[in-house]
Amino acid sequence: MMRNTLLVALLGLGCSEQKFTKLNGADGVLGPAIELDPDFLQFGNLREGQEEIQTFSIASVGESALQVENIRIESDAPSFTILTDIEGLRLPVGETVDVDVAFTAMAADEHYGQAIITSNSASDTEVSVELAGAGTIPELQISPDPLDMGDTYVGCEKDNSVDLTNIGTDALEIYSILQDGESFTLNNGLDLPLTLEPEESVSVGLEFIPVDAGENTGSITVFSSEPMGEREAVQFGTGEISATYEEDWTVPANPPSDIVFYVDQSGSMSDDQARLASNFTTFISELNTYSTDWQIIVANDQWNTGCNNTGGVLLPGSPNYTTRFGDAVSSGGGWFTEAGLTVASEAIDKTDAGECNFGFMRPDAMLHIIMVSDEVEQSPSTWNWYVDKIIAKKGSSANVKFSAIAGDYPGGCASAEGGSADAGDGYYQPVVATDGIFLSICSDWATPANLSMLAAASVQMEAYELGATPAPSTIQVFVNGTERTAGWHYDAEDNTVVFDEDIPQEGDYVRVTYGGVSDCD
Repeated sequence: MMRNTLLVALLGLGCSEQKFTKLNGADGVLGPAIELDPDFLQFGNLREGQEEIQTFSIASVGESALQVENIRIESDAPSFTILTDIEGLRLPVGETVDVDVAFTAMAADEHYGQAIITSNSASDTEVSVELAGAGTIPELQISPDPLDMGDTYVGCEKDNSVDLTNIGTDALEIYSILQDGESFTLNNGLDLPLTLEPEESVSVGLEFIPVDAGENTGSITVFSSEPMGEREAVQFGTGEISATYEEDWTVPANPPSDIVFYVDQSGSMSDDQARLASNFTTFISELNTYSTDWQIIVANDQWNTGCNNTGGVLLPGSPNYTTRFGDAVSSGGGWFTEAGLTVASEAIDKTDAGECNFGFMRPDAMLHIIMVSDEVEQSPSTWNWYVDKIIAKKGSSANVKFSAIAGDYPGGCASAEGGSADAGDGYYQPVVATDGIFLSICSDWATPANLSMLAAASVQMEAYELGATPAPSTIQVFVNGTERTAGWHYDAEDNTVVFDEDIPQEGDYVRVTYGGVSDCD
């Protein structure tokens, strides 16, 4: 009895060493039986894009034919694939079939699986071939993710970093790193592209300067040679307010307005010069409905470096101011006659004591520059250089406005009378930047409605400059004690609150409260 037991044990050991599964009549099982050879496939270490194929065989070793129903893969990742279709295969006794299995590494790790064969074997209807392989693939880890930058005052800086680590088994190449989120700045100091060997890491510096109160979020995206191609990690932090501000204004009942006209003196402009002169009284009539505290100069003459062509500043009580204006719009000229921003900036620059335009620019008045040309603006510097120069001379962007009568932007235009104009490039941009009025010179631009818009722009104060830099989400705007939750926006470039609609009128009381950006010194 003991001898028989030992014999069975030795036979069992022999089957285990040969790595096959055999179920047949000799084991006391009648009917179909299955044998696998081998019952374990060990694949190599593969890089991305590589594939290895190995084979095992299924043999019918029973006393009747073996019916193979199907083969399926069970695995921790979709790394193994059956390439041979044997679903529904009938194997007569003694015959075999080879089955190909492909391995493709899907991550930098070891992979395990099973090829499970379902059949009509009389003993075990399911048997399996064990599968194993490994991937030598680069894999990026960004940590921490997310990164909590903590709390800091709005406008103040806080530094931290994230680590980029190659947790794969092959070299990783980092091509580029991008940062998103206006409160976060990438400060990596890395010479890209760079290569990280397995388990190697580098740090990427981040600066957190919250632009607003409350939670600020950002992210970095790393582009690399790992199979994913790009990987993103999130950062967040909280901005806090250290001080609150309240500022107020009362719109004057008769608001002062200082208006500069620049008119191109090239030959094609004679009809528009005449149209402006003949409609000046209409413009003044519209202007007087808003304010009678106005001053006007016409500055066309570059040779006089921006000095007025009106024989002095025109006031409501000036003698013959209509005639003087009409003469001025068609006089002057020079090398820069089509460089309206050059002439206008020179005119504003010459307003100090003892200079030709002294007395024109008043501290509390709206400065409105109206430019008329059918050509592209041709000053030697950029349009914003001249705008900034004029604002600096005035002292506040809230009281500076540009308007233009010029060619349609960006395509130019043709008039019904057969004339044409180039696009008003260089004139259009200052108008947009200062919320002025842009009229097409190819249209009937001198209608009372259009001149009324120019007059209103000469006195209406849409923009209110703040004394400190605000956290935008904290701004509250009130007109006559009632909060305005819409119809205005904050212009960060000029640090102004700008009314887009329902502009406060004379006598209105405007109040703005906000939390300020901190002084971090």
